[in-house]
Amino acid sequence: MLKFRIYYLVLKYCFGFRISDFGFLRFIFLLFSLSFLIFDQPMSIMAQTKAISPTLSISPAIVRQTVKPGQTTTVTLKITNLGSDPIPMTAGKLNISQISNDGAPVFTDQPRPRSAIDWLNVKSPDIIVSPGEKRQVPIEVTAPANTAPGGYLAAVIWQAKLPSFYFDLDANAKVLPALSVSFLLSIDGGTPATIQDLKIKQIQTPKFVTGLPVAVVTEIENPTDFFIFLNGKVALKRTFFSREDTIDDLQDSVILPQSSRTYIAAYNKSLIPNVYQASIRLGSGDQTLVASAKFVALPWQYIIIVVLLLLIFGTLILRRRLRLAWRTLLGKEDNRQQPNRPIIR
Repeated sequence: MLKFRIYYLVLKYCFGFRISDFGFLRFIFLLFSLSFLIFDQPMSIMAQTKAISPTLSISPAIVRQTVKPGQTTTVTLKITNLGSDPIPMTAGKLNISQISNDGAPVFTDQPRPRSAIDWLNVKSPDIIVSPGEKRQVPIEVTAPANTAPGGYLAAVIWQAKLPSFYFDLDANAKVLPALSVSFLLSIDGGTPATIQDLKIKQIQTPKFVTGLPVAVVTEIENPTDFFIFLNGKVALKRTFFSREDTIDDLQDSVILPQSSRTYIAAYNKSLIPNVYQASIRLGSGDQTLVASAKFVALPWQYIIIVVLLLLIFGTLILRRRLRLAWRTLLGKEDNRQQPNRPIIR
């Protein structure tokens, strides 16, 4: 109330305002309204422009499960919200078309020949994950009866559904957090596929290398109807001054049924003039598969050194020849004393 009286005195002595002209209650209501417009509105705008930073995780990210036709298997996922705001989420299903070069699944809504999208039943497709909550979500997997043996795949995508006040109003783009789980489902066929069923279509390197990085590209084909899981590594070995460096570790890698996968590795360590052998070694259990390719390395630093040495050596030889030619033109032949020769009579 004291604040309103001070406002009144300022208006009275500065602008000739009188309480009888307006009414004291109406005067208080006016000041209250002005205070609300001045002080409360910027706070509401600031509240709207404050964007959240959701931190979500899901486990497992890949489900490897053997199922039986006509039977239902339940897989439990765990969604964790490490942020400070509740996140509403909804689930959707997509097919997996391939595995990219970096190992990430490529999703599509187009039909796929080995799709298991209709096998998945999300029990709770719409959820709200509270701050700090670890929500368990069951997924039912039911393979149709008489399904042929082999590998089938699909994915469940959890997409956040956030209202507009969750985002920065000045942002040009709004990024919605999403979580994905890939289902690699197998139906046993009696005789499992092995690493020996794979075909290494190519292992490719440049034939001649002058600098880094050196790319090693390997394409592997899986002609079977099953997933093939493997471990391995891509390595580079010197032919002279023998030394081997591991370029890339292929841990828990998978090649989809009836598909090919390309592995790209880059060597970024030091190069010396040498003949190198790039190789890929794949293993599963006690079985291995190896392929290799060779290339010649002559780094440009060494090329510059060789060229400079050749120029110096050539300059010295040319200089000596020019000096001899110049002396000959001037008639200054070598007047060194000839050795005494016996006279033959």
